[in-house]
Amino acid sequence: MRRIPALILLVAAMVAHAAPPGALVPGADIGAWRPLLAALASKGDVMAGFTERRYFPFRREPTVLKGVIRVSPSRGLSLQYLEPEPSTLIADASGLEMKDARGGVRQLPSGSRESGAVSSLLPIMRFDLEGLYARFDIAAVHLDGGGWRFDFSPKDAAVSRALGTISVSGTGTDVRHLSFVKSASQRVEIEVGESRTGSVFTESDLRQFFR
Repeated sequence: MRRIPALILLVAAMVAHAAPPGALVPGADIGAWRPLLAALASKGDVMAGFTERRYFPFRREPTVLKGVIRVSPSRGLSLQYLEPEPSTLIADASGLEMKDARGGVRQLPSGSRESGAVSSLLPIMRFDLEGLYARFDIAAVHLDGGGWRFDFSPKDAAVSRALGTISVSGTGTDVRHLSFVKSASQRVEIEVGESRTGSVFTESDLRQFFR
């Protein structure tokens, strides 16, 4: 953590005292969360299978999608959907790119509302605390069995409308579940399978699933 002038530290301590239980506040000591956050941030490349369920108020059953998630600290986030229709979504510093099974590409610039919402996920998947503080109010809680959960509430109203409250939970240093809750009847739940970490992407992977 960078050094902060004493006055800012004092203000941060006052805010931390008034914050809800579990809140992580800029400038305040993150205490027991520091080792976990450091371990999550240093995992490097991550690849895992996932099952995504999208719940809508006008449907009784969720829409189910399956695929592979890839996270590269240097290249961004890639979601390769395999079912029900193949497609790939790439989010990085340049914006949002969507590729369909026929090779068609749709790009949204980094300043667009849609890419701004998705790009908010990048610091979450990287567990970049400084980047997260700028975009979210953050709370953390320990779960039974050694689990944990971080809740991210977007500060930007447009992102909040697009994504809702974002929760990331897991055990050890593995992310197991992500949720995006806009309302009781509209949400997205993502179950993450066993992950591979470290240097897991080939040059071919980088060309195909990132840019």
